[in-house]
Amino acid sequence: MASRLLTAMLLLCLLAPAAGAQELQPNAEGAIPSGEESSLFSRLLGDGSDGLLPPEQAFPASVEVVADDVIAARWDTAEGYYLYRDRLDFSVQGNGIAGYELPDGRVVDDPNFGRMEVYYGPLEVYLRLEQPVSAGSTLTLDYQGCADTGLCYPPMSSQFDLADGSSVSGFTAGGTGAAPGGNPLEGLLSGGSLWTILGAFFLAGVALAFTACMYPLLPILSGLVAGDSRRSGGRAFLLSLVFVQATAVTYAIAGAAAGLTGAAVQAYLQSPLILGGFAAVFVAMAMAMFGLYNVQLPASVQSRLDGVARRQRGGSLLGAGIMGVLSALIVGACSGPALIAALVFISNTGDAWLGGAALFAMANGMGLPLLVVGTAFGRWLPRSGPWMMRMKQAFGFVFLGVAIWMVARFLPDPVVLSLWALLFVAAAFWLAMTARLLGHAPLLLRSTQAMSALAGIWAALLLTGAAAGGGSVLQPLASLAGPDTDERPTVAWESVASAEELDDLLQRAAASNRPVMIDVYADWCVYCVQLDENTFRDSTVIQAIEGAIPVKLDVTAMNERDRALLGYLDVFLPPAVIFFDADGMEHRNRRVVGYVGPDEFARLARLTLHGDTPGDAL
Repeated sequence: MASRLLTAMLLLCLLAPAAGAQELQPNAEGAIPSGEESSLFSRLLGDGSDGLLPPEQAFPASVEVVADDVIAARWDTAEGYYLYRDRLDFSVQGNGIAGYELPDGRVVDDPNFGRMEVYYGPLEVYLRLEQPVSAGSTLTLDYQGCADTGLCYPPMSSQFDLADGSSVSGFTAGGTGAAPGGNPLEGLLSGGSLWTILGAFFLAGVALAFTACMYPLLPILSGLVAGDSRRSGGRAFLLSLVFVQATAVTYAIAGAAAGLTGAAVQAYLQSPLILGGFAAVFVAMAMAMFGLYNVQLPASVQSRLDGVARRQRGGSLLGAGIMGVLSALIVGACSGPALIAALVFISNTGDAWLGGAALFAMANGMGLPLLVVGTAFGRWLPRSGPWMMRMKQAFGFVFLGVAIWMVARFLPDPVVLSLWALLFVAAAFWLAMTARLLGHAPLLLRSTQAMSALAGIWAALLLTGAAAGGGSVLQPLASLAGPDTDERPTVAWESVASAEELDDLLQRAAASNRPVMIDVYADWCVYCVQLDENTFRDSTVIQAIEGAIPVKLDVTAMNERDRALLGYLDVFLPPAVIFFDADGMEHRNRRVVGYVGPDEFARLARLTLHGDTPGDAL
């Protein structure tokens, strides 16, 4: 009965987000047929339409060559629709744009982005080219608009042959997502079928499961399984399933809320108070693993639940669900392209159901290896005896390590090293005591004694490194060799202290015709660290951004100043690398929202910052 109820609940969780999901599905020509802008769930039932115009009718675009080196780009926006001023972007293949002026728009209180400058009705922009129009020249218009009803369209792109002004590729929904450095998952959300979207995000989650973002979840789940007194293969699978589904549901809800409000919940959870609270939970769980007390529901609550859950001791399923919720909020800060794509889609369209369903599928993909590991751990781990008690105590040390990993996001490096040193000292004593019980097993005895000695030696090294101001657990003595032993080149970053300073820097850069590259960074962001260690230390990348002003925004603290900077740039979570060309225009379709290797990043930087064609960039 319980298994059937759990299965039904999981099916409801999977299908509910799809119930209200909406899509704009292009046909073979790239256009969205009239009357087909229905919700995905309604389409599955063969019913429903929301009455929105297809984008090529809501925002019809055209171009005209008015002089040898002047082009007029025109939108005849339908009544009840508007274009965002800061979403307009222009590029000409085989030529450069010397300049253009955008007319003043109307400032509105947009439900998705707040106060924004928009254009109603006809809009005409004159583009002055660096060279006369030649045969084969193609103009690309990037833009985004919304309906007065509050529903936004995804970013759009249209291409025109300048020789005769004819359309080359027509309208492309989410076309900017396919641009170099863009996020194809955004385009998929805008124009894919329900099952294609869920499948793609599930696979993205599986890929994310093998990154450092998921490492903390392995000891958490393993510790839950090890601490279960009724452990078996089936029981371990059930615990793992509850843990993963709690993580997935929380991930989807937090993502949908972030997209609708414009404030990522995960970013707000980086405050010392919240992280300290999470760390305290893991310390409490560690103490329970050491046998200082038993974690269970109050007796009065247990007596009421005993009739329906007699076989659940210690509230282990409830504990697995609670830890799944906490884990989703912890790991959610490790953002990547899939998470950012869903957040941007929800923010632009208001379609929290489809974005939430995509995040739910992605979280299940992330949890698939956890199901395998948790089930295998419960099946093969010894069920009782002194060995099991020692195993639980070992996971107590793991939980303490997770707690230190969390507080390391806001504590000074020497303090963190000192905490690791204390943990290794405690582990060394525990291993020494364990070795005394293994006199009947010489091989285990010698192995345990060796591990105790190594833990003690490493603790001494960590304490030495902490005294010298070090910060690396793996290289505790690196600080003794000097402040920076890495001799590789790196980007000469500039820093700003506020959104006002950043705005002033961008205006000065545009006045001096200098492009700008902004890196939004945080110490707790895994992809940010990878970009810093690999991409931004590559000589090819450094050469590609030469002449531009590189700016690093460190939002590790997530204080009011950091949130203001994120809001100014319309960024949910780091990492985000943002490019402004020499005219001060941002190429939003070329934002980097995950880890990108040096070669690909160098091509993207040359294309965006210096106007090189894709062929030249290679």
